[in-house]
Amino acid sequence: MVAWVKWQAVVGALVGTGLAPGWAAACGGGGVTTTSTGVVADAQRIVLALHDQGTPDVTTDIVVQVGVPAAGASYGVLIPVPGEPVIDPEPISIRDLDALDRATAPTIVADSPSESGGGCGCIAAGSAGDTVSSGSSVSVSAPINVGPATVVVLKSDDGTALTDWLDENGFAIPSEHQALVDGYVADGHQFIAVRRSDTAPSAGPSSLGLHYTLRGDHRQLSLAFARLGAAPSVAITVFIASASWVGPDFDFRLLTLDSLDPTLLRQSYSRAVASAVEEFGPHAFVIESTLWYAEGLSDGFAALLGIGGPTHNLLTRASTIVAAEALDTDVRFDSAIGEQPHRRFLDVGEGARAASAGLLAFVALARALRRRWRRASASARALRRAVDDFDVVADGRRHVAHAHGVGRTRLHLPARRLDVDGVA
Repeated sequence: MVAWVKWQAVVGALVGTGLAPGWAAACGGGGVTTTSTGVVADAQRIVLALHDQGTPDVTTDIVVQVGVPAAGASYGVLIPVPGEPVIDPEPISIRDLDALDRATAPTIVADSPSESGGGCGCIAAGSAGDTVSSGSSVSVSAPINVGPATVVVLKSDDGTALTDWLDENGFAIPSEHQALVDGYVADGHQFIAVRRSDTAPSAGPSSLGLHYTLRGDHRQLSLAFARLGAAPSVAITVFIASASWVGPDFDFRLLTLDSLDPTLLRQSYSRAVASAVEEFGPHAFVIESTLWYAEGLSDGFAALLGIGGPTHNLLTRASTIVAAEALDTDVRFDSAIGEQPHRRFLDVGEGARAASAGLLAFVALARALRRRWRRASASARALRRAVDDFDVVADGRRHVAHAHGVGRTRLHLPARRLDVDGVA
């Protein structure tokens, strides 16, 4: 059975089943929850930090949040990467990601702004280790322990051989997705495979930031691969650090906080994002903030992001919530954009006015009709009283009416029928 998808800079998928011994005895990821109030809940969090000093030595640091469940769970994480990754054996603390989350979180207020902030700890870098042959056309790196997880890097030019290796080691790829794997293999992707370490303490579930580095500009998410084991609805928040604020490429719609429905914003930020993406997408991201700097970050984490140094990076935060069937194409974040709002102010009655506009229109129409009915009724009553007070001569006949004790007056009309009974 396929577990659900895990993302990163080149998004990953978690795949798991009844895992076999060895790799299968342990497990991989789990659900992760962003802690910032008012932002997308249960989102997969990915950091993409581009370091470009105008030389050939361009690199992208990537941090993907990986859940590590309790011992015995049948779970694994598989992440496609478009190059050879350098795995950092020191995991990024979830406190670091929480601090970045708080510092960049969008703010929705009814009458006054509020501020976000936070702090985080330092991080370290490392290398991937030597490659170990698997005895087939699949190359498997030496295992690297990253906190409670064990990581290997897989490389192959044969999609079927790669799938066989994954199957033997507990990562079940459904046969209907073989063509998807073949496509990524043909494009030269390697794969990071993660499972729970055999030496990890038998504690409950935990979460860590898996950090790795790629040569070149790899500000991208392999959304199509994320269909492997995806839940019916998938949420993702990506933090991009680069020389300019960026949005998704032209295959994706760029939305802002002003694109969100005010009524839904008062009910649930996540619902407002999902609704906007469905309306304008489904290939769409909401740019939640564009910042010059993020307060409260530690020196180590700020250095990884490339902010505050001689080559100062800017921060862009984007989120989406999309149905799994819409995960059919990958996305890059390399389209330069201008500064976007990170606060949305709602007038006191904005959401309520939008929600009750139809009701108010109906009430106004009902009142107008009621006034017209009253005026018509009053006119009819007055006309009847007036007719009652006249002697009417019509069609050669004289009609004398006695009403209200009013003196009679003769009214001579042409010889045609006068219909007063039809007055309403």
